[in-house]
Amino acid sequence: MKRILVIAILIGLWTSCSDKKQRIVYDENPDSTLIESEILEDTTSVTVAGLPIHFDSTAFLIHPIGKYRPNKRESKVYMSSYSSGSHGLAIAYRNNYSVSGNMENLKFQSLQSDSLVKLTEMQLEIRSFTFLRSIYNSCKEQILLYSITDKDTNKNKKLDSYDVESLYISDIDGSNFKKLTPEMQELYDWEVIEIENKLYFITIEDINKNGDFEKSDLLHYYFVDLSEKERKVKEYFPVEL
Repeated sequence: MKRILVIAILIGLWTSCSDKKQRIVYDENPDSTLIESEILEDTTSVTVAGLPIHFDSTAFLIHPIGKYRPNKRESKVYMSSYSSGSHGLAIAYRNNYSVSGNMENLKFQSLQSDSLVKLTEMQLEIRSFTFLRSIYNSCKEQILLYSITDKDTNKNKKLDSYDVESLYISDIDGSNFKKLTPEMQELYDWEVIEIENKLYFITIEDINKNGDFEKSDLLHYYFVDLSEKERKVKEYFPVEL
């Protein structure tokens, strides 16, 4: 019985190690640059829009755009994007001033117009976006912050949660859309300090080039003054003496 248990544990450990997926796949040249990979189109899904989102005190509607995979056994599609039921489109889920889901783009609509404007022409997976209400309260800037996958870093020909996560920012109408995190650095955490009108965030860099993020890798610390229009990213060094 003990022998069987030991074998089962060893198999479990071997399986967990073999299932571990690299977050970054590098080229074999000495510079270890990222291999660019073509994203394959998902032919089993259709592009749909969820119901529009409006944050109070703003003058824009935000339409989440994403992929829906219909069940062939269903006789019709139920258009309920915020439902968690089996028939919902499940594009986006709102929680106060944050929206998460499987979005590939956003479209913005002024309350005074019927026209829609795309956030970007890039291929993206938008994991979440947040209206920084505390910044609006303190300095009247209407800002959206995004958690985004913008590159197929693990080279599996799709954008998913195994790829590197990046931090983006824009105005409430989608303009001034900008990447804040450096290339190939994984977003670790972020926080808005209202009294300073600043955004602080931490990233991790794969310095040993093994394709994964571990405790031996390097943490970077940055801040952005959100009261400034240019929103320059500045690195700081709290750990150094």
